[in-house]
Amino acid sequence: MALSRTDENELLTALHEGMHDQPLWQTFLLRLRARTRADYASLIFRQGDAPMHRATQLFAGRDVRAEAERLAELATLDPIRYDRLRPGRVYSPEEMIDPADMRHDRFRREYMERIGVRYGRFMRVTEPGGSSLWVVISRQKEDFGAADAALVGSLAPHLGIALRNFLALEQARFRINVAEDALRRAGIGWRALDGDGRVLAGSGAEGVGRRLHVGSVEADRAVTRAAHAFAAHADHPPEAIDLDTDDGARIIAVPVPEQPLAALALPALVALSRSQPPIGPHHVPLLAKLHGLAIGEARLALLLADGHSLAEAAPMLGLTIETARNYSKRLYAKTATRGQADLVRLVLTSVAVLG
Repeated sequence: MALSRTDENELLTALHEGMHDQPLWQTFLLRLRARTRADYASLIFRQGDAPMHRATQLFAGRDVRAEAERLAELATLDPIRYDRLRPGRVYSPEEMIDPADMRHDRFRREYMERIGVRYGRFMRVTEPGGSSLWVVISRQKEDFGAADAALVGSLAPHLGIALRNFLALEQARFRINVAEDALRRAGIGWRALDGDGRVLAGSGAEGVGRRLHVGSVEADRAVTRAAHAFAAHADHPPEAIDLDTDDGARIIAVPVPEQPLAALALPALVALSRSQPPIGPHHVPLLAKLHGLAIGEARLALLLADGHSLAEAAPMLGLTIETARNYSKRLYAKTATRGQADLVRLVLTSVAVLG
C-alpha cells in the first residue's frame, strides 16, 4: 500500500523531524497512533543484547512500560526472538507466538494481554550497520485491519533511513561527550573563533556570539590580529596570546582541523586554554594503585604536586618533618624519580589525576 499524500505530509515529515523532537519522535508517534486508532504506538531501540523489556521505548498513548514493570518477572519469560523477525515484514502476535507451546501461551495470556497488547502489529527495521528498531502498535479491544498493517509496512524504508541518521547522530554525540569529558578532566578548554574574533562554539556554551574575555585593549587587539591572520591563511602557525586577565589566562591559537560543510559563520582558529584540574582525595587510591604506593605516600605525593612544600605537607598529614622526609625518599625510589620536581612532573602527567 502506497502512502497517501496526507500520510506523506503528516507521518513522513514528523518521522524525519523526529530525532529533533523532545521527547524523541513524539509527534510521529502521536500521529501514527491517531492514524491507526491504536491505544499505544511505540519505537523500541535495544542496546546490545539487552532483553526487549529493558530496551529504550519511545511511545504515545498508554504507558505500557509502566504496566510491564509490575510484571517484570513474567517479562523474563518472553520467548519471542525479536532479532529474528524479518525486516520490513509486519507481524501479528499470532505469527510470533505458538499457541501450542505452553510457555508461549502463558506469556501471551499473563503478560502481553495484561499490559494491554491483546491485539498488535510489530515490525522490525534494520540499517546497513546491523542495528534494529521495532515499531509497535497495539489495541486492547479490537484487532487491526489489513490497511493498518499495510500502512506500517509502507513506513519501513523511511524508518530505516531515520534509524541510520539517528545512529550517526548518536555516535557523534557519544564521541563528543567522551572527548569533552576527557578534555575537562585534563583541564583543557577550547573556543572556535571567527575571522573577527567572536566565539562560535566551544567547551561550554558561555560566550558564544561574543568576543573572548580579555583584560586589556591590547589583548583584545592581539586576539583580533590572530583571527584575521588565520582567516587569511588557514595554515598560519600557532600563536601564544596573553589575555591579560587577573587569573593569568593564556591561549594558544591553532588552525581549524576541518571546516564544516555548512555553517552560518566559518571558524578562523581554535583557541586552546589549560588550567590545572583540582587535585582531591579521590585521586589518592588511583595514584597508589598505579605506582604501588602506600596510601600515606600517595597523599604526600599529591600534596607536593598541588604546590605544597614538604614542610607544609607534613602537618597536613599529621606527620613530623622527619617522617615526611622518609616518605619522600620511599616515593622517589618507588616511582623512579630523581627528586621532588621530577615527582611532581610524574604526578601531574599521570592518568591518576584524570580520575
